[in-house]
Amino acid sequence: MLKLIERSPLLTFLLVLGASIYGMQNIPLAARGRQVQPALPRPTLSQNVSAAKPPILLGIYTKGYAGDQRVIDRELRQIDAWAGKRHTFAGIFMNMEDNNPAFNIGGRLEKLRQNGYTAFINLDTTRTAAQVAKGDIDNSLRKIARAYADWVSKGEGRIAYIAPMQEMNILGDETYGKDPVNFKLAYERIERIFAEAGVPRNAVRWVFAPNGWSEEAHKFENYYPGSDKVDVVAFSAYNWGYCPRSDWKNWGNAADAFKPYIERMQKMAPGKPIFIAQTASTSYNKTGANSSDKDKWLKDAYTYLASAPGVQGIMYFNIDKECDWALYNDNGNRADGYKNAVTNPAFTYVSPTEINRQ
Repeated sequence: MLKLIERSPLLTFLLVLGASIYGMQNIPLAARGRQVQPALPRPTLSQNVSAAKPPILLGIYTKGYAGDQRVIDRELRQIDAWAGKRHTFAGIFMNMEDNNPAFNIGGRLEKLRQNGYTAFINLDTTRTAAQVAKGDIDNSLRKIARAYADWVSKGEGRIAYIAPMQEMNILGDETYGKDPVNFKLAYERIERIFAEAGVPRNAVRWVFAPNGWSEEAHKFENYYPGSDKVDVVAFSAYNWGYCPRSDWKNWGNAADAFKPYIERMQKMAPGKPIFIAQTASTSYNKTGANSSDKDKWLKDAYTYLASAPGVQGIMYFNIDKECDWALYNDNGNRADGYKNAVTNPAFTYVSPTEINRQ
């Protein structure tokens, strides 16, 4: 259009000046992208550059293998369509001694990316934290790191969120739990192996993902590797209610499940983005299963988190494992409380091509 206009020198000057001002206003803030130079501060998902609360990104853990298109269609795309809201993250669990990292990193992450999802990887192990810390599985970790380096080398902002040894401050299925000294050493070792494999610092978001609740001696603060090593702080919080397989039965208030841990994480890691690394609710109350109670808890939880300070991501554990956690499954179960809650405009979607700018 502008080529058709005969421009005077004065008009040309004004147009150039206006374009320059507009361009300066739209340059991505340096604080929002990670820098490779070690002299600069370690960047985070979103710095507090304005009074506005950053958008909150949603994620779903799949029961099936998230590198399979049929699983993606059934467990991610269908939920997006049902909820009327796209999910940014696909949550997966991966063992540090995976026997085919070239496929399970490169193939799976690329398939997710092609479908519009970014991977949130819980990188776990059947080893102890001490074994990882002293290098017993370095060869396996190098294979994973090289596979990841190969994938991100394709460019276009490829990135994943990686949470090594999640829920390390409790003893559940984890063999590496309750060892803060060796956990911190292991966490640092894993990061170093990725760097040595050629993974650019701006091509991974390192997540610290303990359980929210723990015994007093194992508060997550004791496990924190430090703000120079962590990009995102996160925690797990579930409503176990009166689930038959739960040892401690109590129907918790939704806000109480998150608020104390959010406040502690803000104090521990000021300015860091906070994710809910895992959350879900059972439907079992004192009298048995009640889907309406689950709906209400989910609606209350996501409504609270929509305005909770610092929260920038929520990962839902959509797998019926210990309890009836799933909010959407092949049996026809649909938790409308979740669907209603995520209509809140605080929850938004960021594509894989844009997420490295967040």
